[in-house]
Amino acid sequence: MDHPSPHLYRQAGLAAGAEKAVLDRALEQMARNEVCNASPIVSLKHLAHLTGAPYLYLRDIVSRAVDPYVDIITPKRSGGRRRISAPEPGLMDVQRVILKRALSRIPQHPSSFAYRQGMSIVECARRHLGAKWLVKLDLHDFFGSISERRVYPVFRGGGYSSLMSLELTRLCTRTFFSETRKFGQTRYTTIPSYAVNTIGYLPQGGPASGALANAVATSMDYALAELAQEWSLVYTRYSDDLVFSAGQGFNRTKAARFVGAATRIVGAQGFTLHEKKTRVVPPGARHIVLGLLVDGDVVRLVPEFRRRIQVHIRGVDKFGLRPHATHRGFRSLFSFVSHVDGCLAFAMSVEPEWARETSNTWRQILDARGFPVA
Repeated sequence: MDHPSPHLYRQAGLAAGAEKAVLDRALEQMARNEVCNASPIVSLKHLAHLTGAPYLYLRDIVSRAVDPYVDIITPKRSGGRRRISAPEPGLMDVQRVILKRALSRIPQHPSSFAYRQGMSIVECARRHLGAKWLVKLDLHDFFGSISERRVYPVFRGGGYSSLMSLELTRLCTRTFFSETRKFGQTRYTTIPSYAVNTIGYLPQGGPASGALANAVATSMDYALAELAQEWSLVYTRYSDDLVFSAGQGFNRTKAARFVGAATRIVGAQGFTLHEKKTRVVPPGARHIVLGLLVDGDVVRLVPEFRRRIQVHIRGVDKFGLRPHATHRGFRSLFSFVSHVDGCLAFAMSVEPEWARETSNTWRQILDARGFPVA
């Protein structure tokens, strides 16, 4: 709770002119939130107070009167393009508060590794060390397949009222105005602006989207983990990447049957597999999970990743910082240096000895060219 004592909260509310019935309802909801291990958000005005966002701004978003997102189109490594929907700064702050207060303590399946504090790609990949076979599946349009109808129960499960759950759901989802399906039109007739002819979906890029996607996918995680256990496989999910690994005794015939069973579970849970991305990796082939090698007893960087870093370092050393960054298509020196620094930081979490030595070389080259080194 925001206040250490319900008695003091009630006294402060009465002193501020609030009605007793309103305070009683607020305290009841706080109690429900505490039982569900969530922090209270008792109304849209309360959320506006917590975040500093204008109340009418939040009402407009809930009413779908505005589209407070900016689309960023980025290329995929596998081909095609990915749309990242970034909330504008005001909504970004609101979603961060919702994440912290309503979603940060939702129980999740231990096989889910993305969007969780203390979890990492390396830990996820480590679960598959020593495997002889890999079965790799990919969820098609993971975020875009989660509508507000599926998000709403997450907030209701956190003890929030039906109205507050709808408002939180609308603040965390984005509608594309070509949609014509209805949601909430008959449920809240006392708020006419909430009856809209569109339905929202989780935007990839919102601070709360990852936690909400995990919450919605938790029942699928349990079903797939149970299936994996029946087949003596290890299961992990990192966002939309599903990986199952097997030891001796597995084969392609079993893999085909297993993929069929997993596909049925995924479909029953409201998701769809990207069939073209289904992979069965046999013994002898490179075993790569989330871009990391898991074919030994420790997780390792793939050689291609190392080479990309080394090409940048050699290029700067030979041709200079600006010529190499321009040649590689970077818009600024700082974005280029940040890119290399980010790659080295990731490498440090996987192969710290190699990354430390390479970072020292990189810093020396930057320093020799007068670039400020932290």
